[in-house]
Amino acid sequence: MMRLRVPGLSRLRRALLSRLDSRYVTKPDHRQDLKDALWEVQMLRREVVALRGEVDRLRRGTGTPVKAAPEPRVTVDPKAAEAHRLATETAEAVDTLLQNEMRIWQAIDDLSERVGAPGRAR
Repeated sequence: MMRLRVPGLSRLRRALLSRLDSRYVTKPDHRQDLKDALWEVQMLRREVVALRGEVDRLRRGTGTPVKAAPEPRVTVDPKAAEAHRLATETAEAVDTLLQNEMRIWQAIDDLSERVGAPGRAR
C-alpha cells in the first residue's frame, strides 16, 4: 500500500487524528475498565453471599418478637413529649420498613430457588 505524503496537510492530519483518538477508548483504558468492572462484580458477589448468610441466620432465629419497651413517664415539657412521639413513630416506621425488606429478600430467595437461577452465588 502506497502512502501519500503531503507536507501542508500535516496539521490537518494531526487535528483529524486527535479528534478521532479522543472519541475512542484506548486499549489500556478499556483493560482497566474491565478490571474495575470485574472487581466490582466480585465485591457484589461477596456482598450477596454475606446477605444470604444473614438471611439464613435470621430464618433460623428464635422467631419470637422483640418485647416493646415500657412506656416512659409522662413529662410535662411539651417539646420533649413531641420529640418522644416523633422518635417512637420513626422507630415503628423503620421497623415496618425493615420487616418489609426482609419479606422482599425472602421472596427473592424463594423465587430464585424455584426458578433455579444458574448464576446464583453460594
